[in-house]
Amino acid sequence: MPDPSTLPRPIGSERVTGMRESVIREMTREAHRHDAINLAQGIPDEDETPHRVKQAAKDAIDTSSQYTITWGLPELREAVSGRYADWKGVSYDPVTEVTVTTGTSEAVVATLLSLCDPGDGVIYFEPTYESYIPAVQFAGGRPVPLDITDGLEVDAEALRGAATEASLLLLNHPHNPTGTVFTPSELEVIAEVAVAEDLVVVTDEIYEHIVYTDDYVSPVEVDGLAERTVVCTGLSKTYSVTGWRVGFALAPEPLSAELRKVHDYTSICAPTPFQVAGVEALSLPDGYYADLAASYERRRDTLYDGLRDVGLDPVEPDGAYYMLTRYPGDVDDTEFALRLVREAGVAVVPGSSFYTDGTADWVRFTFSRNEATIEEALARLDEHRFW
Repeated sequence: MPDPSTLPRPIGSERVTGMRESVIREMTREAHRHDAINLAQGIPDEDETPHRVKQAAKDAIDTSSQYTITWGLPELREAVSGRYADWKGVSYDPVTEVTVTTGTSEAVVATLLSLCDPGDGVIYFEPTYESYIPAVQFAGGRPVPLDITDGLEVDAEALRGAATEASLLLLNHPHNPTGTVFTPSELEVIAEVAVAEDLVVVTDEIYEHIVYTDDYVSPVEVDGLAERTVVCTGLSKTYSVTGWRVGFALAPEPLSAELRKVHDYTSICAPTPFQVAGVEALSLPDGYYADLAASYERRRDTLYDGLRDVGLDPVEPDGAYYMLTRYPGDVDDTEFALRLVREAGVAVVPGSSFYTDGTADWVRFTFSRNEATIEEALARLDEHRFW
């Protein structure tokens, strides 16, 4: 193999310069290497997926293994449109305003690539889901992180100041990694600023059914936001099918028409059998979603109490299935995470991976696993405590 240093020009475009691979996925690989319990990546257990949804996918392999039209299976787009009209009170035309993507991540990236010009400011709240940082770089955008570490709430004045030189706002709600559910009044501030500064809002609402507070509303339910918002969501978390890679982008037709150009030439279409199964998933009764949230709330409480018992300092989330946790001592967060996986046999994510720059004094646990697995992880932490 040739030595890269002898090639006539450097390898790698500006799009990837300085970019690191996903720390979350690296910690999953560390878990595999050390036979550790993986509380790093948000992967549910296999039996979390509703049986009838899995069976629909198996049946579809025999009948539906070729391309759908690139915007997605018509029956699925109709089901998405109907469900989101019920859930959020906003009607999306299934023909022109609903696009089925290869996971929610593709929906976010396709949206940024199609709506962000080089140098456009893109606002996001830090700590932030680590994929947003490279997504902005891929699009040539200028990152405008707003730190919410202290208080985990929107600073209205900071947002107003940042928005004067921005074009887009990327909003994760419920928020990963903090589990924050922004209040209706915070969303009203976001709407006010977005309208005043003509921002396009990109929402990642993949945890929309994993919420533990009555204060939750979708951003598009707030006056002024639906007409300027691309909603990115999907099947992964709600139905515990993270490997199926079926996402949705819902947006007014002018925005949808642009993001569809990127989607068309990158992924063509999401996996067809899983789109078919998505129709079945969206037909589940309302009680399924209440049971889902209640199940994760029990796991949240188990992890929260257990982490406190072993001498750590968790932040109790109101949504999603992650828990930021501070630890005693002055060790670097990456070193602490690596010691946990290697010495205690529990994998977590160092908090610094959720910031554009800098370090953090916390790590992120997931409680997407079943209660027995969470309890085993807590027992390992207690037995191998080094802090």
